[in-house]
Amino acid sequence: MSKKYDTFAAYLEDVYYNQIFSKIKSYLFNNKGRLDLSTSVVPDPSYVELSDFKIMGVNFHESDTDRIECKVTVRAEIEISGRGRRDYESDSTECWISIPLSATLRNGLQQVNFGYASEYSRELFRAEDALTKYLVPYIYAKDLDKHAERFLEKYCPRALEEPMPLPIKEIVENMGLTVYHAPLPDGIFGRTYFNDANVEVFTNKTCSETEDRTICPGTILVNPDVVFMRNIGSTNNTVIHECVHWDKHYKFFELQKLLNPDIQAISCAVVEDYKKKSNELEDELSWMEWQANALAPKILIPAKTGKEKLSEILNRLHRAYRGRLRDGYVMELAISEFADFFKVSTTAAKIRAVELGFEQAAGVFNFVDGKNYPPFSFKKGSLKKGQTFVIDRNNVIIQSLLNPDLSENIAARRFIHAGGLLVINDPQYVSIVEDSEPTLTEYALEHVDECCLVFDRTTRVSTQYDDSFYRICFLCRDADSKSFVEASFNPKEGKNEDVQKRAREMAAIAAEAKRVADILAEVPSSFCGTLDYHIKRRGYTNEKMEERTGISSRMIQDYRKKKDSNITLQSVLALCIGLNLQPAFSYDLILKAGFNIMTAKDEYLIYRYLIEHHHMENIFMWNEKLQDAGIPQQLPKNRNKMTAPEK
Repeated sequence: MSKKYDTFAAYLEDVYYNQIFSKIKSYLFNNKGRLDLSTSVVPDPSYVELSDFKIMGVNFHESDTDRIECKVTVRAEIEISGRGRRDYESDSTECWISIPLSATLRNGLQQVNFGYASEYSRELFRAEDALTKYLVPYIYAKDLDKHAERFLEKYCPRALEEPMPLPIKEIVENMGLTVYHAPLPDGIFGRTYFNDANVEVFTNKTCSETEDRTICPGTILVNPDVVFMRNIGSTNNTVIHECVHWDKHYKFFELQKLLNPDIQAISCAVVEDYKKKSNELEDELSWMEWQANALAPKILIPAKTGKEKLSEILNRLHRAYRGRLRDGYVMELAISEFADFFKVSTTAAKIRAVELGFEQAAGVFNFVDGKNYPPFSFKKGSLKKGQTFVIDRNNVIIQSLLNPDLSENIAARRFIHAGGLLVINDPQYVSIVEDSEPTLTEYALEHVDECCLVFDRTTRVSTQYDDSFYRICFLCRDADSKSFVEASFNPKEGKNEDVQKRAREMAAIAAEAKRVADILAEVPSSFCGTLDYHIKRRGYTNEKMEERTGISSRMIQDYRKKKDSNITLQSVLALCIGLNLQPAFSYDLILKAGFNIMTAKDEYLIYRYLIEHHHMENIFMWNEKLQDAGIPQQLPKNRNKMTAPEK
């Protein structure tokens, strides 16, 4: 049975022990005078001999060929002898040494070349060309466009010069890959094979006939249902996804075959044990899948040409529909055309547009809770990276359970879930019709940032690999890989604090409006009846009203009982401020007294200003303001400056 190794370091140490030993020994011989190998026992060694070594690590760097470039770090165990304090003494010490290695990794390690050893020095990590110990490249989100450009520079450089739908067939041929349609299991988009295998493939265009075929490494199988059930965009994304695996990850598989030559025959039981021992390997697989998922759309729509094309489309559509369509619909049309041009799905086009700086694209093609909702717009800069306005019902429930602030807002009906958004429950923003789902108003759809809460968005992709991955070495593109969005609520987010404050204020206004409307519905139709109603509602006596208005209690009694009492406008205003009536109640009482102050008369403008903005003051304060405004006819006098306004 072939020998298995846990790491590349263990493989090197076993298979190339003699070569490495020789390199270290030669280095020690040539540099023993320069190296500090002294110990307290042998302060000046004259004899140096390598006894053993241990590989402590291997640092890999990327190359565009089958060659791997790495630096092997070893701890050399050394025997030394020399004159000690009393006699000729012996001791042992160690030193760390680096040895460069280059080799071809294809069906084993070929053309192995060890360079000259040197003293170990800690080198700075270079993420741009570094590989993990599993030979997976380090790729970070900020560098994705750069890696996508490198891919196209190798396989289709003209796609970087002008906007074009990516010539998938040309790229596959340039990479030396083969693509077949095959009856893959339900839910599997595609597979890339890194080893020989026997597979079933379709042999006709209608995908109705199959045959068994022996395939070689570099074969991609695509599920034809991707085309039938979805669209060409999904197919293109699947093929490029698999191409990324081949370009970036074939060395990973070659390494796995090197370390475990019997990997194709491994049993399920052993696989489970293998997985149990190596969580790191699972992490690598997940990272490889993330890399392919993240790079594919950026290859299909390069940054430079993508920006050019979408800008051109938007400019043309805005000119064509100026004033006839709101911005959200124009953006939706643009994303649809953008997707058609680059032969990608609308979802991929939308996400890519947002990445390229067209943030309004986040408001289109929102499929939530099984429904497509109208596009929406928002103020530039309203969403930070990784944020969304969109949230489904299940996540609303989950987040309300986790966040007391959100739960209280929903329970108080200050917010309502409508159009896939959590929006302020106000007629300005939401239209509610009996027996119908709440819908956003046109105003709300144009001002989502004003009325909707923001959520932190986390998209996760499940990547589960069965034992077949280890047996025949392929990566799958999983159609049902549980791509889903988790939306989490942060009440301290600035935008959310503002929207929640607005919701509370609007709820308070709505509640007050209802209270006022209910009272107005109850008051009598006459002036005297209305005045009597408000005085009783306040719980005031005639004497209390005299104190607050400057009108005698006898006159107040007459105003409350006589329908035809002769009252001046100034006295009515005094009664309004004495009762601290809300503006709606004041206008109602004034109108019932036979006065219309809604005309443009200067004096009336001042009265309306006081009613609207100073109805919680007292009569003394009003008289001061009237005097300052030059109104000769003031209200009844009240010398008590301390008369407190009452709610």
